[in-house]
Amino acid sequence: MLNPNDVSKTESRQIHTFQPMELGGILDATLSLYRNNLRLFLGIAAIYFVLIALQEGIIVFLLERPGTLRLENLISDIDYVSDSFIYMLVVGVSVIASSEIYLGRRITIQSALQCFASRFWGYFGATLIYLIPSLIFTLDLMDSIKLSAMSVLISFSLPFVLYYLIGWVFYGPVTFNEKWTTRQSLERSKILVRGTWVRVFGIVVAILLLDLAMYYILGNSLGVVLALLEIVGDGSVTKTIGDLFSLRYEDIRPTSLDTLVMYIVYLGAETFTLPIYGIGITLLYYDLRIRKEGFDIEMRVHHS
Repeated sequence: MLNPNDVSKTESRQIHTFQPMELGGILDATLSLYRNNLRLFLGIAAIYFVLIALQEGIIVFLLERPGTLRLENLISDIDYVSDSFIYMLVVGVSVIASSEIYLGRRITIQSALQCFASRFWGYFGATLIYLIPSLIFTLDLMDSIKLSAMSVLISFSLPFVLYYLIGWVFYGPVTFNEKWTTRQSLERSKILVRGTWVRVFGIVVAILLLDLAMYYILGNSLGVVLALLEIVGDGSVTKTIGDLFSLRYEDIRPTSLDTLVMYIVYLGAETFTLPIYGIGITLLYYDLRIRKEGFDIEMRVHHS
């Protein structure tokens, strides 16, 4: 990992001692760690905002060209895959920062990026394997080529896909903290989850729901304010607010001033909540190591 003596310009504060945590403790610690190191994590998340905004500009440009209209599904799929990779890559940097703070070390955005770069290919390979199963169920292009028999097969395979996604969920913390290869990181994650799959599943879902709830509350709240100020909408505040809560603006392309403003609002909300997943998964990773491997004892011996 990073040099423990690395001096940070950002105040990185450890929020608790090494001890097992239940669901409530992990969620509370996630928010506390984020709040106490807000500038650091927002700086990391800003990378996501810039990359996604640039990508969306390119996608809108392509879709507005008459010659590419017939490729709309393909372009949308490329956009979705790229979004997923960018999200997970920035989550990886958040995992590094979370680990260093949890271990009581100092960290900067620059040193986190340096650590990420040193383990990039191992993390990228694991991310590729991790995302492929879930992408199969979501891409528009796959929907157009699925046969009935294949659709049934894919539907029956969903529980197995979910099983492996939870089993592999700690590939990020493992890659950056234990420096395994791609295959070893996935296997190591499965070992950590083994025997506690239901608990890990429940906590991961809770982390995702916390992230999602904050995203929609923040995005819709800002949207309502903009609607009341008549910055967005068609003049009918009631209809605009109804569109907000029906999530009309959530996936719409920014092809007008109205939709551009709301796109920036929702992208900003997603950027703000992005570190929650990386922090939560990191804390759960250490919780499992403490419960199963006595990591807390190891750290006390190391610091004695």
